[in-house]
Amino acid sequence: MNGGNPTSGIDRGEVTDYPAGVLPDRNWRGFAFDFGEHVSPNGVIEEYTSAQTTALKNKLMVVRYSAGKDIIVLTQGGTSQDIIGSETNIPGLSDFNPSPLDLTENRTNGHLYVAQLDETTGSGKITLARPR
Repeated sequence: MNGGNPTSGIDRGEVTDYPAGVLPDRNWRGFAFDFGEHVSPNGVIEEYTSAQTTALKNKLMVVRYSAGKDIIVLTQGGTSQDIIGSETNIPGLSDFNPSPLDLTENRTNGHLYVAQLDETTGSGKITLARPR
């Protein structure tokens, strides 16, 4: 699973439950971005709006369920379009209550809609997110 645990040191993507010396699967290529422990990256979109210019155009937006409860904005770059930057705590895209699960965009006007879940009641709602 993931990066195995190839050495006794700290390895990228390692699973500490494995004894040292367990190699990753030969097809494992690593990960593009580490969201951290107890964060569930759920809905993902790339902002493509044809509406007015926006600072989010062509950036990846990822809903962080559980520990995050927000939308993290990732910037791609370089020849392989790796993740080269991330932004959190963006007003209008953070501190969701109930918890965010997914998002979509109306490409005509650029509106972002966030699907949310109340874990206590099981009910949900859709919110128009307004990043500032």
